[in-house]
Amino acid sequence: MRITLLALCCCALLCCSQGQMQEECLNEHIPLHMIKEMINTSKFFQKSLDRDNKPFHQILGNLKNCIKKRKLNVADLKRILEIYDEHVFQKLWKNNTHQSTNRFMDSFKRLKGSMEHCVVTEGIQTLSSCAREKLKKLENTFMMPEPGLQIKAMREFHNVLFWIISSMERRKTHKKIQ
Repeated sequence: MRITLLALCCCALLCCSQGQMQEECLNEHIPLHMIKEMINTSKFFQKSLDRDNKPFHQILGNLKNCIKKRKLNVADLKRILEIYDEHVFQKLWKNNTHQSTNRFMDSFKRLKGSMEHCVVTEGIQTLSSCAREKLKKLENTFMMPEPGLQIKAMREFHNVLFWIISSMERRKTHKKIQ
């Protein structure tokens, strides 16, 4: 019994430290100015999009609890980017050759690649228990043939970018405390 408890404690400690290593990896591989530029560009895109018919219905609302509790890990953020790439950006900008769209997508691909690198090289590759079901529900929502869903998702994408910044800054606060 004691050995099992000790093993569980060691696993929990290892998982926690791997999460911190992933956040540190984000700080090393993702330039903050790139994310801020993506936020500004997404705000620019929001202005050119159609009006939001359901402003109080949030697609990413289910994940806000995980954010508030700081339960999203880097693998969760990577999965959100994958879902957005597959179900929003590829459908929304299928034949778009506008320069600002191309620049945004280049930055997005760099961000997604950096996330992939940090998840693969720094350990934990599984989704958090808080986000697992919510991400599945998010993906199912994006698969629905509802008109304007990709536009609504694009309007909310800046939240994902803020979550990534929050995750990166969480690591900075860990360093300041230590």
